[in-house]
Amino acid sequence: MRSDKNNSEQPADKSLIETPVSRRGLFAALAVAAGLGLLGAEDAFGWDYWGQNARINQGAWDMYGMINGKINCCRGRSNPTNQCMGWANDWTEWYAFRYAYVQILRYALNLQVECDYENELWFHLSFYPLTACGDTNYNPNGKRIWFAADHDNLGAIKEDEQENNIVTFDGNLTNEELGVGTGRHDTGWKHYQYHDTGKWYRRTSKDVSHRWCADLNIFNIYVEGVSHDETVDTLHSQTGWLTSTVKQTYLTSEDIQGIVCRVHAADDDSLNWDVGNASIKDCTGLFQQIFKGNYNQLFLTEFSKVRDDSYFDDWGPIPGFLTTFRPAHVADASCAVNALGGGPWDGKEFNHVANTQPFEINRAGVASRASAWWVTKAFSEGTPLFEDGAVAIISDASGLCVNRPNATQTRPFKLNLFHNGYKGGVAGDRASAWVVEEVPFTGSLSLNDGSKEIGADQTVTCSDPLLSCTPCHNWSDVKGNNGGTAVSDFMYRWYYADTDEVPLDCSGASIIGSCHLSNFGDMPDCPAYRHVGMNMSAKMCIEAISLRLDGSPWQGSICYSMLTKGGEWSDAAADGARIGEGGKSLRWSAIKVWLTGEVSQHFDLEVRAFNSNLSWTGGYVSGHDLDFTSVNGFGDLRGVNELRCVQVDLIPKPKGATVLREFSKGLRELSLTELELDSLSGRYLSCVVQQVFPTALRSGIDFDSPLVHRFHGSVSAGPVHVGGIKVVYHADGIDDESVVFTETAQAGPHTASDDATSAAIKTHCNLNDHFDEDPSTGFTGWFTDKGLTSPYGGSELSAGDELHLYSRNRLTLRCAFTDDSVDTTELVLRTSPESTAPLAESWSLPDFGLSDERHALDGIGLPAIGDDGPAHKALYLGESVTLARPMGRVYARMEDGTWAGFRAVAWLASQDSDSQMTKVTPTRDTCVYMRVERADYDGVSSTKN
Repeated sequence: MRSDKNNSEQPADKSLIETPVSRRGLFAALAVAAGLGLLGAEDAFGWDYWGQNARINQGAWDMYGMINGKINCCRGRSNPTNQCMGWANDWTEWYAFRYAYVQILRYALNLQVECDYENELWFHLSFYPLTACGDTNYNPNGKRIWFAADHDNLGAIKEDEQENNIVTFDGNLTNEELGVGTGRHDTGWKHYQYHDTGKWYRRTSKDVSHRWCADLNIFNIYVEGVSHDETVDTLHSQTGWLTSTVKQTYLTSEDIQGIVCRVHAADDDSLNWDVGNASIKDCTGLFQQIFKGNYNQLFLTEFSKVRDDSYFDDWGPIPGFLTTFRPAHVADASCAVNALGGGPWDGKEFNHVANTQPFEINRAGVASRASAWWVTKAFSEGTPLFEDGAVAIISDASGLCVNRPNATQTRPFKLNLFHNGYKGGVAGDRASAWVVEEVPFTGSLSLNDGSKEIGADQTVTCSDPLLSCTPCHNWSDVKGNNGGTAVSDFMYRWYYADTDEVPLDCSGASIIGSCHLSNFGDMPDCPAYRHVGMNMSAKMCIEAISLRLDGSPWQGSICYSMLTKGGEWSDAAADGARIGEGGKSLRWSAIKVWLTGEVSQHFDLEVRAFNSNLSWTGGYVSGHDLDFTSVNGFGDLRGVNELRCVQVDLIPKPKGATVLREFSKGLRELSLTELELDSLSGRYLSCVVQQVFPTALRSGIDFDSPLVHRFHGSVSAGPVHVGGIKVVYHADGIDDESVVFTETAQAGPHTASDDATSAAIKTHCNLNDHFDEDPSTGFTGWFTDKGLTSPYGGSELSAGDELHLYSRNRLTLRCAFTDDSVDTTELVLRTSPESTAPLAESWSLPDFGLSDERHALDGIGLPAIGDDGPAHKALYLGESVTLARPMGRVYARMEDGTWAGFRAVAWLASQDSDSQMTKVTPTRDTCVYMRVERADYDGVSSTKN
């Protein structure tokens, strides 16, 4: 007997996924992997179950919910839960009248469908078309026998449609072992001749139902050994349709496209995916990290080809994509982790026990399935592994999972491809549980070892990211073992600003993007630094796009415009508004992106664009409150090649900062020119650092062009103050305590600061004409010398200068009689109460204008103020004056003939004061008083009546 698979002859250039595998060859490959061996049908559990209960005319039958349920494997473990189904027809009979006797020929058809192997990506279904035949013979001398030749009595297994024959078989019938004799004789079920009937079914991103039936046509019937040709096509039998569902795989919902990820064992964080022992072939310029422990946990990720001739079309939507794991320590972007020992379905090295071939880092060809992986959520909800984000990483070539056979925390065995091939797959196998997480560039950096200020001749140096940032912490050792070549590079961008603010990170802000792709549809929202669009297929071009800010603590907008293929810019859109429309065959070539509002004071942008035939272009958008005309576009600015992917990321900066030096690998140390030093004097420098990958070999337009060129994240260092021209303002003194204001001036023309003047002026300090006014008018202005002889009207400053300016407040001291003072100007005053006593002078206030004017403070003589006069004197704030106090008494004869005595009380701080003083140190415009009062004599009251 022989079976034939439909369309078994495939052209040599067909992809692996379309390559047929014979049923017999498959079972040879599965002999150990699935624990099956080459089983005869008489040993098949499903057959045993059905055969022991066989009854003609049963119709549909089922074992453990396969019919109208989900297909699962029944043989991959001990004590299997047998899962099969079938349909048995009753006898189909034909009456042959020969001479005087009748011979009744009969046969029955039973289809058994069984899943005999599964893994995370594949099911294999075996179809057993079972037959029974017999006869009832009334001729005692006749031959009770069925005869058939090859290719006679043809049968078929049909799938979904009546005309779709997926397997054909020879339905030849014989009951010759029954011998001769009258009566009824039946053969029982014949099943062993139909082993080579089966088909592979691949899981998809959704459940897919199929139905099957068996069909048998009897072409040649022999009666008493003679061909009964006139009955050709007389007998035909077909079972009913059996339906079951190919269960979907569990795709992870996490979008890992365009990020750098770390892959580690879910049940032990120390057991990282170690490719340190991986062999390296067909590539150059590799930086393999093999120094100390697990430095090999970082991988670039990029999706491989999808939705083209190499793969099925029903694996969408996102995240149904193949992933290529590209080691971050390999400079050649075309190199990827390969599972060459794991398939494809060619019958070689399929055994998970014996498969000890190491993983390899190989060139990832466009059609290579050995470097293509599925990341699937293969762990049940509610389990600890599911909650930890555990996934299974599965080879597209074989469907086998990356596994650590027999691994424990103390015995982290090397990786193999592994699968038990049973119902539920590796859901309970903790050695196949992995966590894929994004690795950002984080850490802390300083400038000049934390110095707060630099001088005129100093350079500025950022600290070494290898020592204080992750994931590169202590990679300096790795660098030493690679002959001094680092496994990654660092880019440095320098800013200057007027304030000392330096952001730690993006403060929770991000950019979210979405788009519509041709031949694909809408992509869901994702962080725009990963990918808006895809770069792996020329069939998928951006037709519409939108960007929006998310989580920003500052007000503002993100704006964008698109260049059509043909060269015309669209109107600008903002904050999630869509440019373009899906399904209209629109094609774009370039994009502009910019920020407006307060958010633009805190962020710049990095923009990358991928065009067909051009690969990646990119750059930075820096500044604040930009518009369409002030920013550059990225992509094909000629409007020729289609735009396929866009990346946009935020770069944190000090508020309002300006770029001094653009990102560059050689800028860890910054030297300032004399001109720059002059312009930056008094400002603050900071540095933004990013970790990037070697790019010398990252070229090409398709598969060799990775989405990922750096770790996500920026680390800022600083600030450091540029020691500019220091101007120190002194008021009413010459030492540090007299400093009222300090400014850092720029090189060039300079005049005194108004703020300094405001800080220096004291209240109620005036010359006599403006006594006690406020605001004051007695400020001297600024001088370059402590003696106030060289007025400062401005100067030309140079880098490195330091200027001290001096000033003082002037005030007025006045003298006056109290309101209750006795007026003695009309009296004849004598030195004693006698008419013959000499005459005495009446008391008067001092005239300061009659004496020489001298001033000195802090041991320094000061210029004359020139405002002294009768009863008032001009002073510098802080000066003291000693006033002469009138002594003794004078007398005058009163109208009643009696003598009255008088005295002067001076100097009083107020009209009501009785306390006299001689030294006065005023702090503002001040008046001191003299009181003339009557003194006691011969019983006469001294007070004024």
